[in-house]
Amino acid sequence: MAFHGVSLGYDLGMPKTLAAGLNEDDLILKNLNFELPAGSFHFLTGPSGSGKTSLLKMIYLAQKPTTGVIELFGETIRPHDRAQTAGLRRRLGIIFQDFRLLEHLNVFDNAALPLFVHGAHFHEYHDDVTELLNWVGLKNRLDAMPNVLSGGEKQRLAIARAVVTRPTLILADEPTGNIDYAMGLRIMRLFIELNRLGATVLIATHDEGLVKASGMPVLELRQGQLFQRDVSEGVR
Repeated sequence: MAFHGVSLGYDLGMPKTLAAGLNEDDLILKNLNFELPAGSFHFLTGPSGSGKTSLLKMIYLAQKPTTGVIELFGETIRPHDRAQTAGLRRRLGIIFQDFRLLEHLNVFDNAALPLFVHGAHFHEYHDDVTELLNWVGLKNRLDAMPNVLSGGEKQRLAIARAVVTRPTLILADEPTGNIDYAMGLRIMRLFIELNRLGATVLIATHDEGLVKASGMPVLELRQGQLFQRDVSEGVR
């Protein structure tokens, strides 16, 4: 995944187009040039409002850049190519801040939904989904509906659903924001194991404790620009 000269501008909360004209003050992200090598693991940090979620949205093709080019899995993104977008998204695992669970499906079926959509049969995925839900601490909640889950349980279910297909690229927006520190470390071990199995991982977070505990490299957004930060050395 790579950004080449990518900027994102907003005007009164709406994406700003080239036709509307660009002003440096309108840009939330400014001329970003960076690459996430296949199989890498990075955290994305920065103050609230710095553009972390917007950057993730551009990667998972929910937001078009104002300028620049994005490459994903070796393909240059064509913003109006729906077939390309659908194909690329099948290789993504996305963990949203607002969970986006289906309220009419129980915990097991929410977690298994991506496999079902891809045509897998129940007997093919039952054991794997059950094991994954056990890992995220939902073994005793398989039949529970989303409306009775706590915020932390919803977060863990959203994580399970995002990684159940073993995606090529995992994008997580504050995945530990609603869970305690011990469970956060357990979830991090899951991400690290998936990374060891070949997945590229990018996690947006405010949790500096988790960042330091992991020892993984950090990309930090400040004033619209991206800096690489070593956990032990600070910004460089």
